[in-house]
Amino acid sequence: MPVLQKSGMKKAEGTQLKETPRDILTRFMTEQGGMRKTPERYAILDVVMQMKGHHSADQILEMMPDKFPVSRATMYSTLSLLVQCGLVYNHQTEGATLYECAYKVPSHHHYICTGCGKIWDLKDVSIEKAASKVKTPRFKKLRCSTYIYGICNICQAKLARLKKKMEKERKNASMTREEKRFAQIDEELSKAAAWFKEGQ
Repeated sequence: MPVLQKSGMKKAEGTQLKETPRDILTRFMTEQGGMRKTPERYAILDVVMQMKGHHSADQILEMMPDKFPVSRATMYSTLSLLVQCGLVYNHQTEGATLYECAYKVPSHHHYICTGCGKIWDLKDVSIEKAASKVKTPRFKKLRCSTYIYGICNICQAKLARLKKKMEKERKNASMTREEKRFAQIDEELSKAAAWFKEGQ
């Protein structure tokens, strides 16, 4: 994952002012060899800084104001730029990349459902404490981000219904693609449960 850069500080007449997201993006583009500072890039930045939660590039595209229609290529390249300069976190879920505002948002952790691909924030200081004790010779730790993969309650309910259906029908050949996927998830859960039991 990209390194979250520290927000720079500007001195103005003896006082220190924190950089705004626009200041950070402008400075980063200048430092990268004078990248084009287009209105579309700043419009995408403004939308991303306002959003809550985790969103795909297509979802962010739908949030754009009418006066700033941007292409999917511009959206992806700008999101990549925002990740590089530390204003956005990106998260790889099952088959999708989701983006989250990182400005003034402390490093945190996530649950990811492998059934539906949804992601939730997880705040647990014990993870930071454990990570701080890990020795990393010749490597300077900057932040810690942990992903806990599992099955959300909605997908667990779907899985339970599927198991009942499978017990009644017992016809593996007639299963849909989704049913086969949940059958595979159930098998993975059983293996994970056995693994956790052995570790206790």
